[in-house]
Amino acid sequence: MDKLFPEGVQQQLGFKSRIRLVYNFTDKNGTYYLPICESFDGVGEDDTTHYKIKAINLKYEGGQFVKQWELNDYILTAQMEESIWFYTKYVTIKDLDGDGETDPLIIYGSTGQNGKSDGRLKILMYYKGKKVAIRHQNSEFDGSRTTEVDKEFYELPEKVQSFVKGMMKRLADDGQVIYASNWVQQMSKKATFIQ
Repeated sequence: MDKLFPEGVQQQLGFKSRIRLVYNFTDKNGTYYLPICESFDGVGEDDTTHYKIKAINLKYEGGQFVKQWELNDYILTAQMEESIWFYTKYVTIKDLDGDGETDPLIIYGSTGQNGKSDGRLKILMYYKGKKVAIRHQNSEFDGSRTTEVDKEFYELPEKVQSFVKGMMKRLADDGQVIYASNWVQQMSKKATFIQ
């Protein structure tokens, strides 16, 4: 990481936060590096506090990096959210539909006043250079849990949709998120807003 991303390269690429991790992958289109960054904004009772996150997908060609896409997000306000970070355990960098191109699936979330129970969760799929998102707001109250699904999600190949839905179930099974009780049925009807 230090060899590929020394301080000068980081500044040139616009990194203002420290690089937490770099994913490296190669597919039929070339070699890529995907550094993810989280700002360091303090240490809380249980963990480090992050107010901003960033990821940049870089293609490495001709001895230099060429940016393919960039992700930036941040806590909504200090009164509403306390921290935001990548869920590296769930980030998936692989070819999901067997077409020879890598389909990065990036997952991150935030905590609110009551921890994850009122934080947000985002699932971002980068498919053929296009971002498709599922945005979820957790809540301890039934009527306040919402999931927004980009309509483009339902245009993705069935293999990709199935993988993402499986990841959504895994996140719920692992206690990372609480969806509306009918989310599976609603997604089978191609719903874009689930409450």
